[in-house]
Amino acid sequence: MTVDQALQRLQAAEVQQLPLASLKTDDALQPRMERLVPFRDRARIEGTSTRHAGTMRLVLQAAHTQQLEPVLVADVDGGLFVVDGHHRLRAYQLAERETIPARVLPMKHLMAVLVSKLVNCADRAMEMHPEQQRDAAWQYLAAVTKRGTAELPAGESLRSIAARFGIGKDTVSAMLRKLPEVNPKDWSSAAHDPGTGFPHWRYVRDAGAGWQDMEQKMTPEQLIQHAAEKAAKKIGAVLDKLTPAAAARALEMLANEAKLAATNADTLAFLADIAEPDTGDF
Repeated sequence: MTVDQALQRLQAAEVQQLPLASLKTDDALQPRMERLVPFRDRARIEGTSTRHAGTMRLVLQAAHTQQLEPVLVADVDGGLFVVDGHHRLRAYQLAERETIPARVLPMKHLMAVLVSKLVNCADRAMEMHPEQQRDAAWQYLAAVTKRGTAELPAGESLRSIAARFGIGKDTVSAMLRKLPEVNPKDWSSAAHDPGTGFPHWRYVRDAGAGWQDMEQKMTPEQLIQHAAEKAAKKIGAVLDKLTPAAAARALEMLANEAKLAATNADTLAFLADIAEPDTGDF
């Protein structure tokens, strides 16, 4: 069964009402990974995601009989995993519903991973970030070409793959040329897709940036910068909701506290030094 066939069968499966508690989520089945998105875009995407789930929650709360489009679920060895509809699942949880409409199809874990990447790149109410779309295409190509050792499946072409994943045909061509060169063992596990075990396209494409060893190659200063960027994203999202005056005051207060903390640390270190017991040495 091809990925297309699995998706078509899943989309045609009979709708059933499943208990919310019976459904599971898995990072491997969620191609909208934050790590693939540049820092400058993360706060905006997080906000859009939250609003999207919140809007659907209001629809569900408007009337108890109201339902959303069924989520798509893979039955993997008896476990029910969402492959499409994570925001809908969140909306049902926020609305405190007990059941959710779903279409279910048994499949292997890797097939569920590929189905999740394919379906999430289709027309969505909330579009994926271009980096997420490119990575979904890259992981799909790696799987269907056996990591660059086989031709594209019958019926597939540069044009068809570019269309289904919303990326450029030249990008697909570049990916196919690059695939045979990639050995997953050359990359830190942190650079791998959790579903396929293959390095993310972002890291392979920008290999010269030293992504293979990732954190292992970072200097202490780079690690500090990495942590600071993550914090800046969160702080930026909060400050964006404030007036300029309030934002400036908040930053001033944080800066003053940081200076005070540093001064106190220096003072405590000095007091510890002068409190050392006299050993009688000269």
